[in-house]
Amino acid sequence: MFWFALLGLVTLPGIHWANFLLYQHQRYAAEPFLLPLLAPALGGRVLIVAPHPDDEVLGCAGLIQHLLQHGVSPLVIVVTDGDGFNAAIRLKLREVRINPQDRVLFATMRRTETLSALKLLGLPPSHVVFLGFSERTLAESWLLKGDSQPIQALAEWMEGWQPTTVVLPSRYDDHPIHAVVCSLGWAALAELKEMHRLRQIPRVLEVLVHYGEFPRPQGLHPDCKLLPPTDLLLLARWYALPLSSFQRERKWRAVQSYRTQQVPLTWRFLKSFVRANELFAEPFPLTSQPDRMGELRSLLAGLDIVRVQVDTSSLTFTAKLRGKGNRRFLYGVRWWQPGQAPKLLPVTLSDDKRSIVATLPPNFDPMRPTILTAFTGFEGHILDVAPLPLTKGVRP
Repeated sequence: MFWFALLGLVTLPGIHWANFLLYQHQRYAAEPFLLPLLAPALGGRVLIVAPHPDDEVLGCAGLIQHLLQHGVSPLVIVVTDGDGFNAAIRLKLREVRINPQDRVLFATMRRTETLSALKLLGLPPSHVVFLGFSERTLAESWLLKGDSQPIQALAEWMEGWQPTTVVLPSRYDDHPIHAVVCSLGWAALAELKEMHRLRQIPRVLEVLVHYGEFPRPQGLHPDCKLLPPTDLLLLARWYALPLSSFQRERKWRAVQSYRTQQVPLTWRFLKSFVRANELFAEPFPLTSQPDRMGELRSLLAGLDIVRVQVDTSSLTFTAKLRGKGNRRFLYGVRWWQPGQAPKLLPVTLSDDKRSIVATLPPNFDPMRPTILTAFTGFEGHILDVAPLPLTKGVRP
């Protein structure tokens, strides 16, 4: 233990400076792609959809401040209560065995933290909505059972709010709940558009939180910029919203409100979003996602989806895996179109076992919005999610 500790002390400074060198390289590559985001261009009714309590501040605390300065009070919808973070529950509640009451108490704590953080930014509680879905069951309920209740809940609030801009989690996010909420958000928008329940088609921005080593360098570096991963630069229009030193300070105070998240490793990651800017993406309407073969997201390579694509001519959907698939693992594709019952498409492993392949339904209409969501899992738990929204007729 002594020698391991000594080795860590010796190598830590080198890792620190290596991260800064990588950050400078990323900055050189990414800055030419960054466009300015002007808060007035987002309209007077902005809707922010957060997967967990804290994501609304990590990705949008600066945006909220900018909007309030222009007389716009956004609506924040928090989809889950973040009740699946077992390490934090044990640490904060001093429990070894977690019971249902512990999860309820932890969810209440997280809601209170969100209200406190947004109050620091100037947003009143009346503009915060908690849908109350469980982080532990949301992905399985939608992807395995086809429960469309979250879509309907989001659609009801979107219809009532009639947003000019909607901010969703990124389709490229590594966290399965973020990716699922992205899928659900696009489905809700497509449903409203198809039913002519929106007075105008809103602009849609996506916010990235979990993606490999993003954001680099990690830790509290408020003078550094938040930069898009280089392998995603050509897949979206990237917008940077600059934050003044005062706005950064208020964001840092808001982040500090999340005491339940101040646990080892996680807390350092949360600090990383207090930067000189915030980052938003308008993904291009692609029929495939990038190949992320080099990004390690699981110790079991057969559970990592590294690329998804659809071939509308042959009606096939393919999800490439980082390693060889295993029949003990769970593989699936959830298909959804407005007005159609969601379908769990049957999938097969390719001959080389490095892809899962699904055949689209014969009534698939490429001219209508379609949400395809590939997923992997083990023992009934969803571990990786890759949404592919085909949003023809829905911005962007």
